[in-house]
Amino acid sequence: MALSVENLVETRQVGEQERIFHYLHMLGGLVASGAMRVRGPLTPQLLQNAFDWLQKRHPILNSHIRYQGMAYRSVPPFVYPVPWFDTRGTARIPVRVVTDPDPEAWRGVLAEENKTPIPVDKRKLPRIRVVLVRTHEDAEIGYLVSTMDHCIADAQAGMMLNDELFRYLADPAAMEALPPVQLGLPPSLESGLPKKSDSGKKPYVPAVRFPKTEVPNPERASRSVSRQIGANVGEAIRAAVRAHRTTMHGAIGAAFLAATREKFGMDEMTILSTVELRRMMKPALPLTAFGCYIDILRTHHALKDDFWAMASDLSFKLISAIARDQESASVMKLATWDVYKHETIPTMTHRRRIDGIAITTAGESNFRGDYGAFHLEGVSESVSIDMFGPSLFIVTTEQGGGIDIHVGYAADALSKADVDDITDRAVAALVAAAEPVRPANASAGVK
Repeated sequence: MALSVENLVETRQVGEQERIFHYLHMLGGLVASGAMRVRGPLTPQLLQNAFDWLQKRHPILNSHIRYQGMAYRSVPPFVYPVPWFDTRGTARIPVRVVTDPDPEAWRGVLAEENKTPIPVDKRKLPRIRVVLVRTHEDAEIGYLVSTMDHCIADAQAGMMLNDELFRYLADPAAMEALPPVQLGLPPSLESGLPKKSDSGKKPYVPAVRFPKTEVPNPERASRSVSRQIGANVGEAIRAAVRAHRTTMHGAIGAAFLAATREKFGMDEMTILSTVELRRMMKPALPLTAFGCYIDILRTHHALKDDFWAMASDLSFKLISAIARDQESASVMKLATWDVYKHETIPTMTHRRRIDGIAITTAGESNFRGDYGAFHLEGVSESVSIDMFGPSLFIVTTEQGGGIDIHVGYAADALSKADVDDITDRAVAALVAAAEPVRPANASAGVK
C-alpha cells in the first residue's frame, strides 16, 4: 500500500504497542538479535550498500526516536516521555566489522549485542544496527549479527528484511531498480484496528508461572536452545493439524503444555501468544507492510492428557480473544492496578518471570538458503528476556517443509538441562501426536 507524496508521513507518534516494545527495549527487555552464518564474498562495503538500500526502501528503517512532550496517568508510571518516530535527519544504519581469528567470536558479539539497547540521543540513530564478524579480511564465512528495537519490526518484517537483504547481496543492480515499498512512515497498529464494543470488559487473568527451580551457576543472561524437525515429519504434523481442524500455533502450544505437565506436574498454565494483525486493520495492510503489527495475548489453559484437545483449546481461545476481547487479553499496554496487584510479588519472587510460556509462530518463510554466490548456513536467534519475560520464549519458523524451534530462556531462572528436557519432551509430544498420519517410511527427522 504505497502512499502518495501528498500524504507522506515523515514523523508520527509511536503507537501504543510500539511504545511498550520501545520502553522494554530501552530497559534491556525483548531486544531482538540474530546471527546468520553466511558463506560467500561478504564485504563491509557491499553490506553497507545493502542496508543503505533497505533504509531507503522501508521508511521505518530510516526513522529514529525522539521524545516530545509528557504523558500523565493515575497509575505508575505517573509521568513518562512520549516517543515519536522521525525520518528527518536519521543516521545511516551502522555496519560495524569485528575481525577475530577465533571462529566462535560471533557468539560473544551476539550476546553483547543482545543485552545492549540502541540508545536515543543526538546522533538520531535508526532502530537497527549490524555487525559483520569474520576471522580475517577475505574469510569465506562470515557471521551477520543484527539487533533491532522491536518497535519497528515483528517476525513477518524480520523475515522480509532478511530475504530482501540476501536478494540485494546476490544482485544489487536488480534490487536498486525496485521502487520503495512505501514513501512515508506506515500507520500504527491501533490507528487501523476497529474498536470492539465489548473490548476490555472481562476480569483480569493472572499469569501462571513455572515453579521455582534450582539453577546451578545462575547467570544474568538470555540463552536459547534449538531443535529442527525435518520436512517429512513437518508435513505429517501439518497434516495432523489440518485433520484436527486446529492451527500450528495450537499444536506447538499443546506440545509445550504437555511437556510442562510431565516436567512439573502442573494442571494449568497461561500462554502469551503473538498474533499478527495486518489483515485485521481497516483498510487491511499487505504482508509487505514493514513494521510491528502484532499484539501479545494471554490465554489460560487446563493441562490435559488429550494433545489435540489442548491444541484446539489454545486456537479457539486465541481466535475468540482476537475477535471479541483483544484489549483485556492483551499484555501490550502500560500496567494497570490489576497488574500491580496480581503480578508484582510473584514476578519478583520468580526471578522476574511472568507467564511460563510465550509463543511466536512465524509460519512459512520465503527466506531460502541460496542467493547467488551467497549461502545461508545457519541462523541463531536471541530475544533478551533475562531482564523481564516468560520462562520460555518459543519462536518457530517453517522453511523447506521443516519446522525450526528456538526456545529462549533466562539463564538465572532455568538451567539449560531443564530447558533441554522440556524442549525434548515438547518435540516428542508433537511428533507422537502426528504419528497416525505420518508416512510409514518417514524417519524421525528431528535434531
